[in-house]
Amino acid sequence: MNIRKRLPAFESKDYRLWFAGQSVSLIGTWLQTTGQSWLVLKLTNSPLKLGLLTSIQFLPSLILSVFIGPIIDRYPKRSILLFTQIMFALAAAALAVVAFGGHAQYWQVLVIATFTGFISVIDWPTRHSFVVEQVNDRSAVANAVALNSTMFNIARVIGPGIGGVLIAAVGIPWTFTLNSISFIAVIVSLLLMKAGRKPTKSNKGSYAQEIREGTQYIARNQVIMNLLTIAGIISLFLFNFNIFIPSFAKLTLGLQADGYGGLLSAMGVGALAAGVLLSLGGARLEPTPAYIYGSGFILAVAMVLVGIQRNFYVTSLLLVFCGFGMSILSTTCNTALQLQSPDSMRGRVMAAFNLVLVGSTPIGALYAGKICDALGANMGFFVSGVIGVVFLGVMMAFVTRRTFRGLRTFAVASASVGGGSQTVGSSDGLDARAAGVDKD
Repeated sequence: MNIRKRLPAFESKDYRLWFAGQSVSLIGTWLQTTGQSWLVLKLTNSPLKLGLLTSIQFLPSLILSVFIGPIIDRYPKRSILLFTQIMFALAAAALAVVAFGGHAQYWQVLVIATFTGFISVIDWPTRHSFVVEQVNDRSAVANAVALNSTMFNIARVIGPGIGGVLIAAVGIPWTFTLNSISFIAVIVSLLLMKAGRKPTKSNKGSYAQEIREGTQYIARNQVIMNLLTIAGIISLFLFNFNIFIPSFAKLTLGLQADGYGGLLSAMGVGALAAGVLLSLGGARLEPTPAYIYGSGFILAVAMVLVGIQRNFYVTSLLLVFCGFGMSILSTTCNTALQLQSPDSMRGRVMAAFNLVLVGSTPIGALYAGKICDALGANMGFFVSGVIGVVFLGVMMAFVTRRTFRGLRTFAVASASVGGGSQTVGSSDGLDARAAGVDKD
């Protein structure tokens, strides 16, 4: 199979524009993530306060996600994303000003993080549900989502490494400054795109009715409910690497900023490898239960092993496996949910995904910060990994075995799967052939 067939998403000019703009912007985002975490630890020396910052930043996703879905379906996604990218750029600039002043305080970082949290609750589900509109045909959806994951993880590798060097060489404020500038790339790409200029839902009922319809649709679809449960619990207990890694680097291994950036980059290498493998699957890639459970166990076991040792090189290697498992799991859940959802419901389903994957962060961050404060960052890794192994084992043995029985791919849901799954083949969008592809 030639490279053109393996990367069908790039046949679309709009997707190529999106990929180019996001590739620049996401590196800036990881620069800021690295700088913000290190700034908070420098100011407070407390994993718990770092966890509190993360909790506050993602609290809007917990509270507001359920109300965002109808907005995404009602309005043009390109316009929504233009607004969110401009707001993100302004927030990064504000953080740079505070840090350059030389008298940054913890509460100031909290305020700016809260603002970005309110913007993220709109941005995250919009960008993920936008993928279907960017590609020329549905058979490229899975490839587009996998490429998005690859793009994100390339930035995860490059950004923290650059961030660690920048912090050591010229200071933390420059990570925020460069992030603000990086949003110019994605704003320009959005302005040039033709996709996303019209809403996907033309008949507008009452706002409350649309929320109720979305909730009922999700509750009736057993496949979607189980996917959301897996994503939510794993995110709650295992995805708190923005707390675990800086705490482990600074307080357990005694590393400086460059070593911390190195650990983040190691995790990014694993996630990047996963993204490349998924991307090169092309239109033949299909999301399966085996991908979800296999990647989940890789992530959980690697975290257990991180917790029982204190060697920088061993930690780096194990974080490669953590990144690999996390990327496959989140990418497969993302794709499966998009392919299960008709066009008119996709915004609401992805808002629910945002609720469980990102909205769980405030609770998860407090959990991670508290366990690292009380028992040490190594035990944070260990306990969370054990929770993941037990949860996935229970789900696989007693719960999802019935729901996913006979389901070789989440891209095709038979009526026997239960409540609402038949919508995949409805007039809203994904027919059986288009659903044969698979999965941001």
